[in-house]
Amino acid sequence: MRRPLENIEVAIVEHRFTKEFSALFERFGAKVHACPLLEERPVENRGELQEFVRNVVSGDLDVMIFLTGVGARFLAAEAESMGLKEDFLKGLGKLTVVVRGPKPVAALRQFGVRVDVIPENPTTEGVIEALRSRDLQGRRVGVQLYGTPNPQLVSALEEKGAKVTPVQVYAYGAAADSSEVKVLIGRILDGQIQVMAFTSAPQVRMLFDFASQMGLAEGLAKALRSVLIASIGEVTNRALEERGLTPKIVPAQSKMGALAQAVADHFGPA
Repeated sequence: MRRPLENIEVAIVEHRFTKEFSALFERFGAKVHACPLLEERPVENRGELQEFVRNVVSGDLDVMIFLTGVGARFLAAEAESMGLKEDFLKGLGKLTVVVRGPKPVAALRQFGVRVDVIPENPTTEGVIEALRSRDLQGRRVGVQLYGTPNPQLVSALEEKGAKVTPVQVYAYGAAADSSEVKVLIGRILDGQIQVMAFTSAPQVRMLFDFASQMGLAEGLAKALRSVLIASIGEVTNRALEERGLTPKIVPAQSKMGALAQAVADHFGPA
């Protein structure tokens, strides 16, 4: 029986689970062009990160908000490097722990940390809404940032009277050599890619940053309008919409397996 993605080339830019994501499409018969675009790198200023860990250990926070799973792991790893991992996890157990979505939930449960608040919508707006009815006046709130500041969340918390301590746990850097990205963009422009899969908003921005450096941002956006775009998550969808792109495939579950399955279902049996 013919597999649904035979003769279909899928481009992926996922960096942490490149092989696994590729395999999900390949089992449906797809040819996968993998070009990991970015990677999380620990921030250079470790002092701020270590001070934050000590704040958790010493009980200087009342609420902790985790926005990403990898951020939770980076914080735990930093605590471990300081010889404070057990104390750090115990400190989290005394706080009201808020997460943005399923990835930080999974990371914290691996560490045995209780999660108190999970918003219905895994976005910054969802976190704000989930905390709307809570009294945060005078409460000390830690916020794990990722890559960039989050003034929307910090401002919303401060408007409720919270004392906010944000900490940037990691920054984004380019994972691929520019020549590899140039090949990917060239294949998109030449119409050789039928499906483009994004799993995070920074991937979208990094791809267009590379294209801008090459003077090809407008051409890339135009070419992608003829490609079936598959996307995980509302935040990723917004990043695409900022470029005038609308994803055709958005699975109900924000998981790679669900995304690959939805793409296969779109093409269906021969």
